[in-house]
Amino acid sequence: MKQYLRFSYVLIILSYTHIFPQSIEVSGIVVEGESHTPLVGVNILAGESGTSSNKTGAFSIIVQDGFEISFSYIGYKKISTNPRPSMTIIMEPTVLESDAITVNAMRAIAGVTPVSFSNLTAKEIETRYTVEDIPMILASEPGVWAYSESGNGTGYSYVSIRGFDQSRIGVMIDGVPLNDNESHQVYWVDHGDLLADASDVQIQRGIGNSLYGSSAFGGSINVNTQIASDKREIKVSYGSGDWNTSKTSLRYRSGKDLGEDLSLTIRTSQVESDGYRENHNSKQKGMFFGLEHRGEKFTNKFRAHLGYENTQLLWDGIHINDINDRMKRRAGYQAFTDDFVQQIYSLNTTSRLSNNIFFRNVSYLVRGKGYYEVQKTGRDYYSYNLDVNDQYTDSQEQNLSTDLLRRKWIDNNYYGVVPTVTWKNEELRIDIGGEFRKYTGDHYGEVSQFSDVNLVAALGDDWYRYYRYVGKKSSVTGFGHLVWHPIGQPFTIMADIQNQSHRWTLEQETIGHAAGHSLSANWDFLNPRIGMIWDIGDSLHWFVNWGKAQKEPADNQIINADDVWAEPVMAAAEVITDLEMGIDFTFSKGHARFNSYRIQYLNEQLKNINVSQEGEYDYYSADSTDHSGFEWEAAFTFNQRWSLSANGALIMNFFNNGKSLPNIPSTLFNLSVNYRPRKNMLLFIHWKRVGHMYVDNANTEAGMINPFGLLNVGATYKWGGLDVLIKVNNVFDKLYATYGYGYEWDGFQAFHWPGAPRNSFVNISYTL
Repeated sequence: MKQYLRFSYVLIILSYTHIFPQSIEVSGIVVEGESHTPLVGVNILAGESGTSSNKTGAFSIIVQDGFEISFSYIGYKKISTNPRPSMTIIMEPTVLESDAITVNAMRAIAGVTPVSFSNLTAKEIETRYTVEDIPMILASEPGVWAYSESGNGTGYSYVSIRGFDQSRIGVMIDGVPLNDNESHQVYWVDHGDLLADASDVQIQRGIGNSLYGSSAFGGSINVNTQIASDKREIKVSYGSGDWNTSKTSLRYRSGKDLGEDLSLTIRTSQVESDGYRENHNSKQKGMFFGLEHRGEKFTNKFRAHLGYENTQLLWDGIHINDINDRMKRRAGYQAFTDDFVQQIYSLNTTSRLSNNIFFRNVSYLVRGKGYYEVQKTGRDYYSYNLDVNDQYTDSQEQNLSTDLLRRKWIDNNYYGVVPTVTWKNEELRIDIGGEFRKYTGDHYGEVSQFSDVNLVAALGDDWYRYYRYVGKKSSVTGFGHLVWHPIGQPFTIMADIQNQSHRWTLEQETIGHAAGHSLSANWDFLNPRIGMIWDIGDSLHWFVNWGKAQKEPADNQIINADDVWAEPVMAAAEVITDLEMGIDFTFSKGHARFNSYRIQYLNEQLKNINVSQEGEYDYYSADSTDHSGFEWEAAFTFNQRWSLSANGALIMNFFNNGKSLPNIPSTLFNLSVNYRPRKNMLLFIHWKRVGHMYVDNANTEAGMINPFGLLNVGATYKWGGLDVLIKVNNVFDKLYATYGYGYEWDGFQAFHWPGAPRNSFVNISYTL
């Protein structure tokens, strides 16, 4: 009887498991075979279930009994295997990948590189990005703050990391240095819809391991664009939002049309917006061409980024008394127009010379030309060299005036190469490389449309050139990068040495009262860096690093050569030392990171807006400032439907007297929640909290920008080739400010840049 009951019990269990298949929850991490870097966006399938790895390479999926689990990713061999509750999947490349994927001396890797960094993946970009300029999307990362002059994220936009403005952040697109060689600034407006082609964006905070380009004081931003694709794609996209904001784009990706070894991508886009603020409209046109050729031991990628922008913008903020008035905070007058074309051509080459030796090179050419235009009233002859017939005395010229239309032109170009040789074995990696760059910038100003009849008689409707100067700069950088991980030991040591040499000249043409200055300066910097990672366990890492960086002055810190009154001044190089430490914990469903830093800054060059001259600043220096803070981020994937990520920063940037540096948020916090009710639908929420900011060195409370919080929500829906994205920003219609300045004039006067109230954007795309 007992045997019968036992047999019946077994039979019932077997029947139950046949009718109701058992399942197991599988979680783990997917990494790249050579570097053990987490792979993001790996396609993971098991029967009818599917998911993808998150930004730390982690995944979680329910697998029914009897099904294998498969892992596929472009450029890597597909893996199919039996599921286990905990898995570490190592994927090997099918072809030699370029420097955007393989270990790169410029690229930070979790558990390998002892620096503070975060990665913005292609899927995150797809969810967050609609029409905004790049800084506004990056502002969701730890320690990053951004604002736009238009208020709604279009037109001129600015980004800061740890309170360092973008002139102190090394920015690269596919390894091409983007910072202006003279001002160190970054003009994001020139690159409309660039994120449409991005495969990822890496943000390194602090000195990091950016070994060429502009010296990275606050950090570096590396944008990598994608050419290759698994399938042919023709994608048409159109989006529309508030304030006549729109985006139209068309993209073609060849897939396998040109064969297994050749890939082509072409995109053209147009972005337009009136801007939230009046007289802040912008038009951006962008084109991307990419051709990739893969051989057995090499990869070549040619890219062309072409951008055009025409932007109207103001130089003045809104008085603090009007910043909470919904009508007055938008008010503005017809100010000036900015018009510019930029072309970036690059060739990225990666070659495997042997099993242990690799060669990489970036060759680039960047050209740009444009002007900004403004109508001026009551301008004296002297300042614009308008005594064309040499008939007035200096004092007479200063008393004669006219209205006029002014254009300031820049016609510049720079080109360079960045060769790097890598040797490695099982425990040692050495990179030796350099950068050779040459820059020329032709600056000149023209005036026309005079109200003075004498000038009309003398010059007619022609443009009259009233100043010209040419700046030239040659930069040579050499660097060495070493990573040592002894076999069987829990630590990895990284050491860098960088030598920079800059040769700068400025030749001012003698026109009218211009003095004809001939200036030159040489700067030579030696920047060491060292760091270590200690593996506390398989998924817990502690790191520390120290480094030094130096940066040459911008040209307009030495002289405003477009001003006949200007005389050159001494401007010393800026120097920082950066000490950081942190901890990184990765687990099956997410990760957590925490780091602290202290940056000691010598001869920091600061600036105030010149309220009497649009487009210009008054520069001053602080002998010594202290920049310190704490940053953290965490992400957790609950299941295939729910995921959460959050990050924050405490920023403490002070003068010697204890006052805070202006226009730097004291705290930053971001919280994102994603919910996927269906496989083809995603709902997301993002909340941002920004701490208070002072607008002047005295930290005047009356002019302070108050803390604020913003809630953004959105949804994506996919149906066949149709993709719909709906995004609502500032759901609670908060009135807030993003930037400001102040000065004494019959009491303290403060002016703020307004941020946009509630607004929405809808984008529809169709892929053939």
